[in-house]
Amino acid sequence: MKPYFQLHEIALLSLLGALIFVLRLVFKIPIHVPGSSGLVWVLPLIIGVGIVRKPGAGLYMGFISGILASFFGVGALHVLDIFKYLAMGLSIDLTSMLFLYRFSNPMVGFIVGAVGNFTKMLVNFAVQMLFGVQATFILVGITVSATTHLIFGGIGGILAVLILSRLRRAGVITEDDKDADN
Repeated sequence: MKPYFQLHEIALLSLLGALIFVLRLVFKIPIHVPGSSGLVWVLPLIIGVGIVRKPGAGLYMGFISGILASFFGVGALHVLDIFKYLAMGLSIDLTSMLFLYRFSNPMVGFIVGAVGNFTKMLVNFAVQMLFGVQATFILVGITVSATTHLIFGGIGGILAVLILSRLRRAGVITEDDKDADN
């Protein structure tokens, strides 16, 4: 029986999942705008999903980065940070499947990145409400936050598409990588 993910795919997805966590620690964007971290968070997710092109790739990377973030407790939610990362990976998976993994168009990258970053924001707000943060505080900041999450996630998605196209032009990855497994 052939495994769902090949060994090289698991290695790539694991490294990119860990890269999400590392980027969260290393790249602090000092503009103090909500969602600006999505600019770098969606890059490894979309690149991994664009290379592997299998359902569950984003969820796997979200799981890896979520476990690392929860274990090291770098976010405000500590153990519950895993839900943020899982939701982001799942939404990028589902949106990528909707567009049939066609990351040759920057608009597809924008939409996938924006949906991923926006989903992360929604899960973050849901967990805060679970902890008893008053809904009025959340609703006051949600409009600006939603807009900036969509914009920065979309920009990150466009950058990921441009990186994927450069990798394809350089011959690092090809559209027929699945045939190389046999």
